[in-house]
Amino acid sequence: MVADDSAVLALDLGSTWLKAGWVRPDGEIEALERAASPLRSDAIDAEDVWRAVEGLLARLCRSPQAPRNILALALTGVTRSHVFVDPAGAPLAPVMLWSDPSGEEQSGAVAQAYGIDRETAGHGAFHPLARLLQFTHEHGGRPHAMVELKDWLNFRLTGLWATDTVAYSRIRPAQDSGLRLEDVLARLGFAASVVPAPALPTHILGPVQPSIPQALRALAGTPVVVGSFDTWASSLGMGAIADGNVYDVSGTTQVLGTFSRMPRTAAGMVSIAWTPDLWQTGGPCQTGLGTLAWFARAFLDSDNPADTLAAAAESDGVDLPICLPYLSGERMPWWSSTLSASFQQVRDRHRRCDFALALVEGLVLAHRLALDAMDARRPDAFLYMDGGGTLHDAWMQARADAFGMRVRPSASGDSPLAGAALTACIGLGLYRDIAQAQAAINAGGRVVEPDPARAAYYDSRVEEFSTRLSRDLTLL
Repeated sequence: MVADDSAVLALDLGSTWLKAGWVRPDGEIEALERAASPLRSDAIDAEDVWRAVEGLLARLCRSPQAPRNILALALTGVTRSHVFVDPAGAPLAPVMLWSDPSGEEQSGAVAQAYGIDRETAGHGAFHPLARLLQFTHEHGGRPHAMVELKDWLNFRLTGLWATDTVAYSRIRPAQDSGLRLEDVLARLGFAASVVPAPALPTHILGPVQPSIPQALRALAGTPVVVGSFDTWASSLGMGAIADGNVYDVSGTTQVLGTFSRMPRTAAGMVSIAWTPDLWQTGGPCQTGLGTLAWFARAFLDSDNPADTLAAAAESDGVDLPICLPYLSGERMPWWSSTLSASFQQVRDRHRRCDFALALVEGLVLAHRLALDAMDARRPDAFLYMDGGGTLHDAWMQARADAFGMRVRPSASGDSPLAGAALTACIGLGLYRDIAQAQAAINAGGRVVEPDPARAAYYDSRVEEFSTRLSRDLTLL
């Protein structure tokens, strides 16, 4: 049994905000603090990130809601953000963020080390080993280790290294290749120890060191869980991790994925091991609420996606233009930086509200095609949704209608923090496994059902949308 006054201290290092909160074992967030993310800068010193994390954790330790019994400390946050360190764990260079393409020159050598074609999905400029090679090229020496930023922060807390198995699966050779990771690293001239050993996200890494700064002394001895990156934590905090389920992290851009017992082959996507029994297929899109905000800025003297949705509600929805919504290209599943946006089949009768609704339709149809590419749409499955999109009923309804799926918005209010806390609770043995943890947060909750008439309407529009998109892709 867990005392009533018990909670996990969870932290989410995002690209915009650094958030932390006291989270109960049922996922309820009792206190939440946030600060501007230190990742907003161009050249990021990992030590600056640590100081920001230390400051926010200290605020939570001083808060009136701080529990008597601190169960664990759990970190999550951005992924593909690497720190290169010396034997003492000191950073040797600025953090290499997820958006840094500087590994492009090394992608061919990395693909050769894996024995695969250099165009294979997931093995380009952003592959961790391409970045490792590029660091060596730029700095004239090999680092002692390359770690995810979250894992470096865990090291600062515990003095112990680990790579969570989900991030590790990005660099682990395919099972049928006959290679081990140490074989690939040796071909590239690195020792196996350059990547810390893998551990499950639910593994308790160790206690917070007694030498922790004075402001965090209340945390000394607290168990620290290995954890994983924000999308992994979000999918757990949404209650989505189960065979056949689909998740949708809806923000400025969308992140979509599905789970299966075996890896799936889908063009432009990579399947990675999410748990010992499940594979995740999916990835980030470039389109989402940010696209609706663009329309509000351009045509409504606003910056609020809700105003675009309100304008769309004024349309009669008859014979709308076709909108390809790719303002900044698209990532998954097309991976094209030159794909552009357009309104097609425009007539003189169309009004601003019609363009707003056409944009909404274009977005949900684009995301429907992404789900179809991963063979994820099933009427008996739930789409688990979190992020700013869950604040807009019209956006959730449009997704339910276009996908022909029931949408279950997250009940926690902040699924990365809830998921990070649940990860720790599993590691502590408070829950037997992920399924039992998710059952605790999935009881009840709201479900958005697809409207049959609107679902049929989207079925009638998707072929024309797909044809026009294919034509644009062919021209690139």
